[in-house]
Amino acid sequence: MTSGDPPSSPQKSRTALLVANTDWYLFNFRLNLIKAAEHEGWHVQFAAPDTGYFQRLQTKGYRGHQVPLASAGLNPWHEFKALITLARTFRRVKPDVIHLFTLKCVLYGCLTAPLARRARVIGAVTGMGHLFTTKSWRTRLLKTPVLIALKAGLKISGAHLIFQNRADRDEFVDHRLIPRERTTVIRGSGVDCARFQPALQRRETNSTPRLLFCGRLIAEKGIHEYLAATKTLRDKGYVFESRIAGAPYPGNPSSLTEEEVRRLAENDEHTFLGHHEDMAALFAETDIVVLPTYREGTPKALLEATACGCIIVSTAIPGCEGIVDAGKNGALVSPRNAQAITDAVETLLDAPAEARQAMREHSRYIAETRFSDHEVNRKTLTLYNHATRANLRP
Repeated sequence: MTSGDPPSSPQKSRTALLVANTDWYLFNFRLNLIKAAEHEGWHVQFAAPDTGYFQRLQTKGYRGHQVPLASAGLNPWHEFKALITLARTFRRVKPDVIHLFTLKCVLYGCLTAPLARRARVIGAVTGMGHLFTTKSWRTRLLKTPVLIALKAGLKISGAHLIFQNRADRDEFVDHRLIPRERTTVIRGSGVDCARFQPALQRRETNSTPRLLFCGRLIAEKGIHEYLAATKTLRDKGYVFESRIAGAPYPGNPSSLTEEEVRRLAENDEHTFLGHHEDMAALFAETDIVVLPTYREGTPKALLEATACGCIIVSTAIPGCEGIVDAGKNGALVSPRNAQAITDAVETLLDAPAEARQAMREHSRYIAETRFSDHEVNRKTLTLYNHATRANLRP
């Protein structure tokens, strides 16, 4: 630099605030995104309720802000308190980018984002939620005012939305909630293929097949279809081990009740695991993962299962597109159809061991080539950087 050159000014630190309705989600699904953002020079903070993972995130060096964003709360006072707390957090942090996860956080974050002044808002619609999948009178009553508020929030915040599949994006655009040019489709949160890997040692070819249902114990995840299918298969004389990893969701009207969960845990035909911490190990010792879901963004559990080389039986919905190549690593069947699930699993149980091993290998190939979190995080951080460049415009 010559004596006539002006001194260079240090680059302003960029702050990204990630907002979710559970700290568990950020720790288990978005930690690699947080690390990637930090690697690119972002100062990352997060806002979520403290449900057991808050301190783990802070121990890794990320500042947290507690906000009472219950995923299925309906108490007006609690919801108002959540909005106020979120607004105060935005004013205090003054982030450059606000990244909102799940439909409820998108709604509340967009309504309060103008208080964050020049912050750019990115919303991740990770799934359409029970508001779109449940047909109870309560959800029908709530849907219209929620959509009106969502449309207003998206307009005043100027948010850019990330969808996990094209069908969900098209539904928002068709309802005129947001223009198509302010949307991006990124398939899920990706999977860490270094963490989720097949077992080092193959299971014996004559060992009892292991089936796994993994998901919240709600109707929309297909728990009833899974239970019906496994019962039918046992009645036909098939021998297999059935495991169920998941917890009820009390805020969802279709959740299994405490009594139903108790009976399930006492049922000798299934090993009930409840909420399971080490999914990588569980998938690695599983043969067939069954998730008869009604609607998804892009199911993270199936991405992790493919990375571990599991054979997949799920439903032919937009969110599962690309996760299963029919006949090569499993099957996709129509939703809400227990008989179709039964037939698909029966076909796999009848398949020779060599064919099932080839399916396992194809699942791993799909995870590595289509759903690696490296690519997902790269696309997401491109949106972060584009947002901050837009902030510099006059």
